[in-house]
Amino acid sequence: MTREMGNSVYAARQSSVPNMGASVSNTTYERFSLDHSINLSDAHCRQPLIPSQLEIIDKLPELFHDAQSQSQFELEEAFLSAFLSLAGEPVLRDTRRYLLSYSASCAITMVASHCVRAGKRVALIEPAFDNIPSILRRENVDLVPLPEDECTIEGFPAAVARLEPAVVWLVSPNNPTGWTLSESEFTTLVECCAAHQCTLVLDTSFRFYAPTLTSWSQYDILEESGISYIVLEDTGKTWSTSELKVGLTVCSEDLFHDMYRLHDDLLQSVSPFHLRVLTEFIEDSRKSGIEDTILPFVRRNRDILRSILSGDPFRFVTERQAPVSVDWVDIQAEFECEDFVHAAIREGVHVLPGTNFFWNQPDRGRSFIRIPLARDPEVVREGAKILRDVANQLSADGILPHPGEN
Repeated sequence: MTREMGNSVYAARQSSVPNMGASVSNTTYERFSLDHSINLSDAHCRQPLIPSQLEIIDKLPELFHDAQSQSQFELEEAFLSAFLSLAGEPVLRDTRRYLLSYSASCAITMVASHCVRAGKRVALIEPAFDNIPSILRRENVDLVPLPEDECTIEGFPAAVARLEPAVVWLVSPNNPTGWTLSESEFTTLVECCAAHQCTLVLDTSFRFYAPTLTSWSQYDILEESGISYIVLEDTGKTWSTSELKVGLTVCSEDLFHDMYRLHDDLLQSVSPFHLRVLTEFIEDSRKSGIEDTILPFVRRNRDILRSILSGDPFRFVTERQAPVSVDWVDIQAEFECEDFVHAAIREGVHVLPGTNFFWNQPDRGRSFIRIPLARDPEVVREGAKILRDVANQLSADGILPHPGEN
């Protein structure tokens, strides 16, 4: 491809990006950020590799050939064993109920199809990443909001009785707030679902940023309860493998045949090479520990953000030890989050507006932005300085027009 042709292709792609002054999804914001150097938009893991992980990359040709020498089932078994061991979870005896896909979004689509086929009303946590309600609405699922602040030992029974859902859908740890079910809250939720004969859907894609989850077993509680459940797991938020990832859907025995059929329509199997490489990364974290392989950059970047964005108008909602790889920030100013996000984009820094996370009541997110932390610290440092300058500029000179406005 010639340089001129490459430039024309790039220009065509840029012209196809929706007007950023219009209402657009988080994923559109994230995709737009991939052409820019300061991507503080998506929560995918993009942090630098540590020395032991770089050694895995050096072995990629060896791992490729090794994957070809093993059966798909052997590779899946090794992956599952490593993943669940790191999570502190048992391997279910019925291993058919572990359905592997290429991403958590694929799994969400399968579960949405199950809900609509069964005519099930879904009570979905709010706030949440907007692709979940978007997929559910696309499938015409009967969807009602379950406010995060009602997800407590006292609040669950009343909320489920009020909403009368057939499915309770939670994200724990939650993206963007970091809210996480404790063992007692989880037990109460499961008992509540059993009493009301609800299916529990639990997205745990950020589980490895919550080390306390390894001290008790969600799957043991679910299996012993006898309720219908679906758990969504993912590797993409945890290991920096350039979008090489695997999503995992685990379901109760009564849902297996329907979920298997939906999975069967989606794909035959995930890449053997993906499984082999990801197993190496997971085993490295098992050997060296989550504290030394997964958490250091996130914690360092939390400190960097707080050192640069300290004081007005920024207020950090997530705590320093929050069990999620993002920061949820309240901008206490006259301007709204979309104005701030659009101004930051013009300066080359991409973050997400809070309105998209409040999928039922977007006005509740008008002052929030979300910043991912699984990044190179220098990228976070440079981006934070620009975000601070943008806030100061908006406060001093008034709100700037959105891109594309006259």
